[in-house]
Amino acid sequence: MKTALEIALEKTRDITPQDDPNALSDEAKKQIRAINKEYDARIAEIEIKTSSKLREMQGQYSEQELQSILPGMIEQIKSQKDAINAERKEKTDAVAAQDLKNRADS
Repeated sequence: MKTALEIALEKTRDITPQDDPNALSDEAKKQIRAINKEYDARIAEIEIKTSSKLREMQGQYSEQELQSILPGMIEQIKSQKDAINAERKEKTDAVAAQDLKNRADS
């Protein structure tokens, strides 16, 4: 008795791989890499500033005060990162959509 996997493999044995019609061009991939690099740098900048601010605060506040401040800071940082990542996604999606449109028009 054959398993479902064996039957599926037999049925797909003769199928040959084809180019993905949704694959991006090299130029679009390059643009998306540049966008990702820019937004990764923006996130790293936020993390560096936050780390510096935390070190500065350690000298100014007691441990108890820091514990009450940290949740708000964490939420603020998360909101900033979410906004940056949403903007990044918007830009990369636009590049991908334009690339697919250009290829469809060709």
